[in-house]
Amino acid sequence: MKTTYKKIIALIAAIAVILGLVFFLTEQHKTEAAADNGRTTITFWHSMNGPNEKVLEKLVDQFNKSQTKYTVKPIYAGSYELSIMKYANTVGSNVSPDLIQTDQANQSMMIGLKSTIPVQKFIDRDHYDLSQLYPGVTAAYKINGKLASMPFNSSSSVMYYNKSLFEKYGIPDLPMSPTYSDITNAAVALTKKSKGAVKGMTLQIYGWLPEELVANQDALVVNHENGREAMATKATLNSPAMVKSMNWLQDVIKQGAFQNFGTGSAAGNNQSAAFLAQKVGMFMQSSAMLGQLKKNAKFKYGITFTPHPDGTKANGVAIGGASLWITKDKPTAVQDGAWQFMKYLMTPKAQAAWQLGTGYFAVNQKANKVKTLADAIKKNPALAVPIEQLNQGKINAATAGAFFSNIQQERQNVELAMQQIYDGTDVKKALNEAEADTNAAIAKTNAVSGNLLDYKR
Repeated sequence: MKTTYKKIIALIAAIAVILGLVFFLTEQHKTEAAADNGRTTITFWHSMNGPNEKVLEKLVDQFNKSQTKYTVKPIYAGSYELSIMKYANTVGSNVSPDLIQTDQANQSMMIGLKSTIPVQKFIDRDHYDLSQLYPGVTAAYKINGKLASMPFNSSSSVMYYNKSLFEKYGIPDLPMSPTYSDITNAAVALTKKSKGAVKGMTLQIYGWLPEELVANQDALVVNHENGREAMATKATLNSPAMVKSMNWLQDVIKQGAFQNFGTGSAAGNNQSAAFLAQKVGMFMQSSAMLGQLKKNAKFKYGITFTPHPDGTKANGVAIGGASLWITKDKPTAVQDGAWQFMKYLMTPKAQAAWQLGTGYFAVNQKANKVKTLADAIKKNPALAVPIEQLNQGKINAATAGAFFSNIQQERQNVELAMQQIYDGTDVKKALNEAEADTNAAIAKTNAVSGNLLDYKR
């Protein structure tokens, strides 16, 4: 009976997805039908919503007005996960997008679909100056030394803290590159001096954040140089670096200076709300949150690099965010149009506008020379912190980030381990289980998949 019920539920869910895709593609067809006469239409699926979508649409409009050969039609395709599912279901058909934005966690899936053409082809053809983009950003999207997709909305992990509360309770500002002890001492002092009205810190149960903490110790998530030298076959989640990070968090919890908001999007929203309400003094999250803080914080806030263990030199962190991919089974004119649009988005002026409007940092190194962004940084130096962290970090396998098919399962396993660790479970025991479950997933996937590193133009 239970099996039948589950099958019915699964069937209903599948039908819902199909109906949603049909509706989505119908709307896309209407959009394409409205293309300007005489221009080549570039259909662009993206996952930016809210204010970020408005900024993106403005950039698209500016590109369309800057020339007469192409018309880019932006279409919101839902979250990264929903968008790539739609993409996978339309690959090879005439309704697949010409250009799609996907996040870094889905990079291996995009490679596995074998449906895109590396942007390196266009870079080589046009002798495009890739050095104008931050090497620490492009390294994350290179496969065998070739750029697979164009980085667009980029971010990194940083530490946010309430400078007004620090001043109120006589706590010194954090150093630019804090150690775990720096954060712990401030968290405990803030909790005690506020008599518990403020919790010193939090760190969301979010699988990407531990990856950042271990990258900052020059440690890996999976073997074979984070899956970039050869296909990953084993996870390294119970590494000394991960153990140090989890022990640190568990120690702050034991001292009563930590607020646990749980998991999921609700946890992230509650964390942000608590910080803005001045109930939590510090939290670690994506630098893309700068845009939200700039608009909503009614107090002085500070930003530092991602913390590192005492006695361990900061290595730098991996890039978060998403990139743009060109679908390969499209006419040459369409691919060329997608490439021209990419180049437009990478210009200093466009990147400056993107950072100012969204909070993601500009990936073009010349963007901070654009007057609007330069003036904003002068007024609010916090805007430059993610780039300073990027420039001071090393370019290696750790900061390039993990590249393997099971990164979503790995993050889920780490999140489960974090829940257990936050509840007092032995750190090594929880990480051992996460590592074993991830290894099982990797073995299962590798047995039926091809080598992702064989991605060629």
